[in-house]
Amino acid sequence: ISLTIFFLNCAKSQITKHNWLLGGNINYSSTNFNSENFGVPHNLNTLQINPNIGYFPLDKFATGIKIGIEKINVKEPGTSGYNRYTNLNLGPFVRYYLLKPINNINILTEGAYLYGFEKGNSEKISKSTFLISAGPVVYFNTVVGMEFLVSYSTQKFSGIKGNNNTIKFGIGLQVHLEKEEE
Repeated sequence: ISLTIFFLNCAKSQITKHNWLLGGNINYSSTNFNSENFGVPHNLNTLQINPNIGYFPLDKFATGIKIGIEKINVKEPGTSGYNRYTNLNLGPFVRYYLLKPINNINILTEGAYLYGFEKGNSEKISKSTFLISAGPVVYFNTVVGMEFLVSYSTQKFSGIKGNNNTIKFGIGLQVHLEKEEE
């Protein structure tokens, strides 16, 4: 028990002005489409990796660049084959931590805009994605924090009517690089 108390007392975050943030998150989803709106029943599997780099211009507030890399497998109805798609996206994010920087557990909120392309079956189409995320972050020490996020995204493909909306659960790891003392 005393080791746990020591660990929690030492685990303070570096979410203060002039520090850097480096890391990302990963999520997986599997969807079975069984409604008439999507034709015959089929399955969609998605693996998404989102590395990022950010900077804290203010205490508890970071901004930076996020990359989205997504692999999608769509089960062909009535066959054992899959259509495979790859999404590459890039864009800015802003992030705000709700609790004091000295806490070893914090709550973060994040908003991002990603622009990119989906490629599959010899076609390539551009898309825009708006993403909001929130969840707790647990700091192991002054440098490393693990995030547990719930995200909502809306995607708009160019030339196609309507949006695709998704709720995802992800896990992430962030490294907080402390500023040099002057």
